[in-house]
Amino acid sequence: MQKINHVCLFVVLFILYHPTYSQTTEKLKITISDNKTKEHLYGANVQWLHTTIGGISNELGIAEIDLPDSLPAFLEISYVGYESDTLKITKIENIQVHLRPEVQLHEVQVKAKRQTSYISSMSSMKTEKIEAGELKKAACCNLSESFQTNASADVNYSDAVTGAKEIRLLGLSGIYVQNLLEGVPFMRGLTSTFGLDHIPAPWMKSISVSKGVPSVKNSYEGITGSMDVEFKNSFNDSAKLYFDMFANQNARIETNLIINHKINPKLGTVLMANGAFMPVKEDYNHDGFLDQPLIKQYNLLNRWNYHTDKIEGQYMVKVLSENREAGQYKNKYSDSMNAMPLYKIGINTKRIETFAKTGYIINSKSSFGSQFSGVYHQQNSNYGSKKFDTRQGTFTGNLLYQSTIKNDNHTIVTGLNFVYDNLKENLDTLSIHHQDFVPGVFAEYTFKWNTKIAIVAGVRGDYHSRVGFQINPRVHARFTLTDKTTLRLAAGRGFRVPNVLTENQSLLASSRQINFLEQPKIEAGWNYGISFTQKFYLLNREGSVSVDFFRTDFQKQVIVDIDNADNAATISNLHGKSFSNSLLIEFNYELLKGLDVKAAYRLEDVRSTYHGVLMQKPLQALNKGLIALSYKTPNQQWQFDVNMSINGKRRLPNSFAGDAGKHYSKRYILLNAQILKYFKNAELFVGVENMTNYRQKNPILGMPNTNYFDTYQVYAPLMGATVYGGFRVFIH
Repeated sequence: MQKINHVCLFVVLFILYHPTYSQTTEKLKITISDNKTKEHLYGANVQWLHTTIGGISNELGIAEIDLPDSLPAFLEISYVGYESDTLKITKIENIQVHLRPEVQLHEVQVKAKRQTSYISSMSSMKTEKIEAGELKKAACCNLSESFQTNASADVNYSDAVTGAKEIRLLGLSGIYVQNLLEGVPFMRGLTSTFGLDHIPAPWMKSISVSKGVPSVKNSYEGITGSMDVEFKNSFNDSAKLYFDMFANQNARIETNLIINHKINPKLGTVLMANGAFMPVKEDYNHDGFLDQPLIKQYNLLNRWNYHTDKIEGQYMVKVLSENREAGQYKNKYSDSMNAMPLYKIGINTKRIETFAKTGYIINSKSSFGSQFSGVYHQQNSNYGSKKFDTRQGTFTGNLLYQSTIKNDNHTIVTGLNFVYDNLKENLDTLSIHHQDFVPGVFAEYTFKWNTKIAIVAGVRGDYHSRVGFQINPRVHARFTLTDKTTLRLAAGRGFRVPNVLTENQSLLASSRQINFLEQPKIEAGWNYGISFTQKFYLLNREGSVSVDFFRTDFQKQVIVDIDNADNAATISNLHGKSFSNSLLIEFNYELLKGLDVKAAYRLEDVRSTYHGVLMQKPLQALNKGLIALSYKTPNQQWQFDVNMSINGKRRLPNSFAGDAGKHYSKRYILLNAQILKYFKNAELFVGVENMTNYRQKNPILGMPNTNYFDTYQVYAPLMGATVYGGFRVFIH
């Protein structure tokens, strides 16, 4: 530990001392986008005429190039499929360029294919960007349904009655993922249980999923990776009006309305409204329990964006109201059990959140930014006779200063963080109240050598009022071995402080007794990873192969033990080992013109020490495969998507007396298909989920009001084959 502290001290001293040596060479920043759609153009060329000085735009459409010997000078901007443009530059200022598509000649047709899901070639971390087009390949109504064609992340039901879902990355729960909304931490604490259902998919512009310990800039949390959601705004989305409707055979209905008004070139506002409803009671397996909860959910969001050459501001407020009803609707047991009251679950949630982000360009060398957010979350619920009420108030603040050192090969970001959490949990007579104050400081240094090497080294220190001072070093490195070969390395530490009842409230829908053997403490771990990506061209079509391996070692962890066959959930701190090994092999290729193929295999070995024994984590699949096919016709009017997941067996916990032993779930295959029709200002879609009609038999064990009742052991779909359809209408 002493060695680690010396390394961290060296990094901090280097970062704080090195900037004073030299100044930065000035550069010109150009933002390039489509003249009509305003979408950023990735890979556009910029070059000073009659010189060799040039550059290429990144995923945000931004290119930065050195200045010529003197001004004025002429700058040429070009992109395949677009008309080139030449500008006369007389002074140093940020420039926005809107290119027009080329006029197509009858003899020649130039087209460029835009990928809807890809691994970022610019990021030092292994980051997959999922854009809005990828979300349209499946029945994607909210964030929890956004990963059906993604091989890295899984979303699973937490129990068999409430509809709660959680994301898993590297085989570990989503509580170890740093969840960000445009760089601002969100989905923390109380919202971790149902939060994936509270983000409508049509609101999202993109999702960036990064594997491995994240950057130090945003938060101390995040051990296995990060998920950053970008919403639509007036500057990244050209639709002035958007309306959609979704429905399936189980009477699930969702609708969205988005009104986008760009007041002037500098200011715009967006109003988003969402409604989600499940009004019909269904019990296809005739066990007396609702197969899906009855839901009424309302979302409303308003955001403002302000852009000038020197200032960029983003401001948002979002409100949510949701009511869930689940459990028994009739009794299917013996006469003696029929006399018992029905087991009902009711969950009522109110939430309001807001954030403000402002960035200031000080000069061509440095900038300053601020991020502030506030959340109030209230949940009143009952699980049968158990009453569980929670409240959370959160404020987060982040101040960042960024500057280059001598030139763009050396960049430093430093800043201050502050988090305040006020959390109350009341379970019957048990009351838990935490007020957490977490001030922090961080510094991150980036070194680039041409486009071949990028190394990001950072360290942050945080004082948490419950667990004291924590220091977290993190490093990421990208090596571009050739134009088509990329190697990435990552290592670092993260920590979090758990809220056990809130994060495990699915255990309340059972007859288990929750026993605290000791006071839950900090969760902390190290994550190490290596990633290799090889791009190739075969038959004039592009493809890629990616292999990555990540290991997570927990130093400290809160263990929820349901493997004692004693009808209890025992809460304790880790005494022994706990780790996760995750291997992913992924292949992407355009097999035929317009036909994209994705094939992936994932192995995740996750083990923890339960009551002194190192065991495989229950309900975690060791193996998983994914095959996704997507075909778009040459006239771009029809799209056909099929995705199949092959799910390996999972260990089932030994929860109850008489049920102990080595039990495993069955392997199963899920198959989804969809047809999408494009029109000028509309889209129609129809599809089928779970075409194999595979459902877990008897997902609910035992009977309410007995010692043998459990809804937690869910490993497969609860609903059978489901037909859905809908439409989207938009006006540009």
